[in-house]
Amino acid sequence: MGGISADAFASSPPRPTTHPTGTPTPPPEPMSEPYHGYSFPHDRLKRRLTHANKTPLVLVSCGSFSPPTSLHMSMFSVAESYAERTGFELVGSYMSPCSDTYGKSSLVPAHHRINMCRLAIEQTNSNAMIDDWETLRRDEAGRPVYTRTADVLKRLDEQLNDVLGGIQTVDGTFVRARVMLLIGADLALTMSDPKVWAPADIDVLLGYYGAFIVERPALCDIQDAIQPLKKYHDNIMVVPSFKNDVSSTKARAQIRNGEVAHDLPRLVYDYIKLHHLYQSAPPKDRRPVDKNGKPDLDMVSPRLPVASHR
Repeated sequence: MGGISADAFASSPPRPTTHPTGTPTPPPEPMSEPYHGYSFPHDRLKRRLTHANKTPLVLVSCGSFSPPTSLHMSMFSVAESYAERTGFELVGSYMSPCSDTYGKSSLVPAHHRINMCRLAIEQTNSNAMIDDWETLRRDEAGRPVYTRTADVLKRLDEQLNDVLGGIQTVDGTFVRARVMLLIGADLALTMSDPKVWAPADIDVLLGYYGAFIVERPALCDIQDAIQPLKKYHDNIMVVPSFKNDVSSTKARAQIRNGEVAHDLPRLVYDYIKLHHLYQSAPPKDRRPVDKNGKPDLDMVSPRLPVASHR
């Protein structure tokens, strides 16, 4: 499936009032106030393009990451490989864990999820960055607040293009980076349901920003996912993928059952066992077991250093 021409999107700062496709730019919202100890991560952001006639692309993956799986990380790599065959050049990738206010019983505290994302990045040698802004937002009473995905992309767009000034091209000029959502087809399947997603938010996410949608053939048919979203055809890139049933839900169930979650990066799995996450109570003397129910000694590791939450 095709997508909007990358060249058609790039434009020099300041931010245009209208997207080149004619979709109005989402209005700025007062969300950029600094939080104590927070700074926008851009240490792995590629600030200069290496190829002429390419549009800088930044992919953003939003979710609970409870826990982050090998699939979360491989989605970045398959999307990057796909982008190389288009008019885009990937300059940055972000993981944006949701707030603790997200109503999900399986959600562990944000500092654990951020630590696990860091370990997943380390294990897989990924260039992805973690933006913990969502987890740090507070209301006037100091309570965590939930942030809509559309607002996450708006703010990243602002930070990348208005605050940092965009990305330098081969000829030395600066252009706006194209911010796009990175999701699986199973999530895209829910986007046509107004009970799950506000239509106004979908207009922003897919009508203005667009998405790289990675196929999940074991979970849903890609056509079932994108057909209801056909009005956004020009802003959707479908990324082919291998058949798999990897999910955080499956990994949590395996851990609760005392099984080894092979679909998690090893450092993430070790961290979960160390902190007794996703279990009703800390095990008294229970070692991980392999598929045959025997102790899996390869999965037992020494105590890991734990990153502190800012």
